[in-house]
Amino acid sequence: MGLFNDIAAKIAAMRQHSKDKKAFFQSLFAAAEHGKLTDEEIQHIHSRQAELNLTDKDLKSIRVQAYNVALHAARNDGKVTAEEETELQKLQQALNISDVEIATSKQELARLRLLAEIQDGNLPVIGVQDVLLQKGETAHWIEAGNILEERVVNRRFVGGSQGMSFRIAKGVSYRVGSYRGHLVADKAVVPVSAGELILTNKRVIFRGDAKSFNIRLDKLLELHFYTDGVRLTDGSGKPRIVKFSSSGNTDIVGAILSGAINRYAA
Repeated sequence: MGLFNDIAAKIAAMRQHSKDKKAFFQSLFAAAEHGKLTDEEIQHIHSRQAELNLTDKDLKSIRVQAYNVALHAARNDGKVTAEEETELQKLQQALNISDVEIATSKQELARLRLLAEIQDGNLPVIGVQDVLLQKGETAHWIEAGNILEERVVNRRFVGGSQGMSFRIAKGVSYRVGSYRGHLVADKAVVPVSAGELILTNKRVIFRGDAKSFNIRLDKLLELHFYTDGVRLTDGSGKPRIVKFSSSGNTDIVGAILSGAINRYAA
């Protein structure tokens, strides 16, 4: 019976170890949800890791998940403060996570950091080529996209006929009566010009391969943002729709336009 008792004891120990490991992971996620770790929590993480004999392989995916949980908690209000970024760096170091492991999260963090700077009134300044800027004009952002317009994409004839048909030869018939119908044009919103939307402290400029436009900020009557684009309406009442090539920076475009318009009006 000794052999079976040993096996049973080993199985029980494995199960207990699995439970302890799961509890450790849960406590790690719970701590990360607060967006910050105290020195005491960091010490506890390291000691429990040693007690459970957890290897880097055991923690590889869990560490990244914990970091992303903390990042999600930090960005709940739509931006990441300098203090929150410091705490995320502290968590990364505590869990021994390399930048390569969280490259995508780091990109999102940089985007959120930029958004926070813009919302605090610090608009980025960039250089643009092949665009003649006016005196005192500064470029703040370039976003790739397409102008969209409603166009006819298909025409078809619909209708019906009335009257009688007489067969006059094999495969040939002659119809007496009238035909009533009309031409229908099918329309759709389609891209008509690919290019770049350029935001400055004075204008919104679209530089395209087929069509371009520029609108002074004080002539903008309405801005309507979509998840991947914007509709701009100027003083003439003409709307211009720009669909961005990527939906990741829509909030940044909106924040820069808002800041630039407020400064222009001041």
